[in-house]
Amino acid sequence: MFVNLAILIFFLFLLILSISKWKFHPFIALILIALALGIATGMGGVQTVEVLLKGFSETLRWIAIIIILGAFIGEILQETGGAFRISDKIIKWAGQKRLPWAMGFTGYLISIPVFVDVAYILLQPVIESLSVKSKKPILYVGLSLAAGLTVSHTLIPPTPGPMAVAALLNVDMGRMLFINSIVACSAMAGGILWVKLYLKNSWLDYDTKLKETVFPVVDASAQNSAMKGNFLLDILPILLPIFLIASGSFFQFESQTIISKVILFVSSPMVAVLIGAILAGFQIKKENRKNTINKLVEQAILKSALVIMITGAGGSLGFVIKETGIQNDIIAVFSEFPFLGIMLPFVVASVLTISTGSITVSLVGTASMLGPMIDSLPVSPEIAAALIGAGAFIVFHANSSFFWLLNRLHEAPPAILYKTFTVQSLIMGLFGMFAVLMLQLLGF
Repeated sequence: MFVNLAILIFFLFLLILSISKWKFHPFIALILIALALGIATGMGGVQTVEVLLKGFSETLRWIAIIIILGAFIGEILQETGGAFRISDKIIKWAGQKRLPWAMGFTGYLISIPVFVDVAYILLQPVIESLSVKSKKPILYVGLSLAAGLTVSHTLIPPTPGPMAVAALLNVDMGRMLFINSIVACSAMAGGILWVKLYLKNSWLDYDTKLKETVFPVVDASAQNSAMKGNFLLDILPILLPIFLIASGSFFQFESQTIISKVILFVSSPMVAVLIGAILAGFQIKKENRKNTINKLVEQAILKSALVIMITGAGGSLGFVIKETGIQNDIIAVFSEFPFLGIMLPFVVASVLTISTGSITVSLVGTASMLGPMIDSLPVSPEIAAALIGAGAFIVFHANSSFFWLLNRLHEAPPAILYKTFTVQSLIMGLFGMFAVLMLQLLGF
């Protein structure tokens, strides 16, 4: 039991060193570490390769086309000036001082029905435009959005992870939603405060590139021309996919009718984003629409290729970790220490997130362990569920797919992400834990 845990810790440490210190390309490092981990834990060479390939394909099965379509929408928004108009509206509504909070609450609402990765990809052109428009680093804007996206994904039903926790712990859904909403706001506040206090000057080389590509024309007449478009038409290709995906989460049908089949079809993330991409395409001027769309599609594919490959490699490592059963070993170890009491849900979830890089594995694994012993814990099932959610934030690093999404979308070096995104996740988890403990003291 302890041998596999030691092997996992060694290889995760090796992964971090190989990328940040020895400067191996992330794709190569992730694949090699996944192979070595599988073989070292007794999975065997042939099975390790099979699991690695399955992890690669399963990860890309649902996200690769979405990444390309999302990138295409972004290309159109830049081509038509739509990204400029959207960012201008957000700054006017929220103001530059409140921009991180505006992005955080935007992410909080969007990520309830939509996966974090999909939502971030859809909003990438807006993030980049806001960065240039507000004269703030891309990580300042992007990690503000990420704070809101991740709290919903981790704590708020009907997101799959929290729903699984609710079922496994047999919680009162109303109480859980009330408690987790407070915990989510606290965790998001921690993440945004970190952004406001420490990321004001976290400039990347990518920020310089954005200034030259997002708004390549700087004269007043060009900006006035860019503002002539329709804001609602600009934002529709972003909001409509989110609405369609949400419809699949909130509308439940007992029988298979034509209406239910249509809603299930259009609420599929790939189809929803495809519809958004088609709508975006109509914003291109008619006289040269076909050639322009072909050019933008090619640009989107070229820009997405590296993102897709890195994300797939991260998924491969995650699948290998899951197939080794190490998460079960972790659960078994912690089941021997029930004296941890109130902090047991938080600690187990933290260890699972650090080890597997998967919020869902952390949530479901911890809830599966605690389900049979929930009555013996010194907290209510709802407080235990909130502690699991808070622990699942600690911490995101090189085995998290979202870590590599940020790395490739914004060309953010891993060393910078450890100091920004990883630290942010730690702060969010601690703020969430503090909120849960306060609610426990107040009698919830």
